[in-house]
Amino acid sequence: MEEMNFEELRSQFAILKDQLKKQEIVSDHLLRMTMKSKRGNINNTKRSCYVAVVLALLLTPLNYYINAWGLAFSIVTCLMLLFCAAATYYMHKPVDDLNFLTDDFATVARVMARFKKQYNQWLYYVTPVIIPWVGWACYDYGWKHAPEGVNPLWMCVPLLIGAVIGGAIGLYYHFKAVNAAQDILDQIES
Repeated sequence: MEEMNFEELRSQFAILKDQLKKQEIVSDHLLRMTMKSKRGNINNTKRSCYVAVVLALLLTPLNYYINAWGLAFSIVTCLMLLFCAAATYYMHKPVDDLNFLTDDFATVARVMARFKKQYNQWLYYVTPVIIPWVGWACYDYGWKHAPEGVNPLWMCVPLLIGAVIGGAIGLYYHFKAVNAAQDILDQIES
């Protein structure tokens, strides 16, 4: 009788152990799928940056041709856009190389922490460049290329409105990517 109870206990323990293992596999798979979907938010940020750069690069020669801005401003703008596209590629490359379904969590956490840190630092590097660039755009467009009899300050209003709207969109995508990276890190920790 005692041996029968021990065998029953043993088989129940084996069944319980098997169920826990299956639950762990399902939980691991759900976590990995959630992390993969969060990467979609990060990739949306990258794609929107590339679209903005391509559109701006296409419009910059047109702006120079219609004499909205000078040659120096147009060249500097193109160089800034190319640099921003290269920096975006550099920051996103390790995230793109991750395979959330097979890479270990330590690697994913390390890459996401690095991405989040670089992305936050990027905001501090871009802001001091954008402010003088907007000032230069206002000067070049409003004062140097304003039509006769038009107040240069009124010429700057659309540029400043565009800068505010563009900045708000940029911050939205910036925080979307940073929050997605933080969500992945939080899921790995828990």
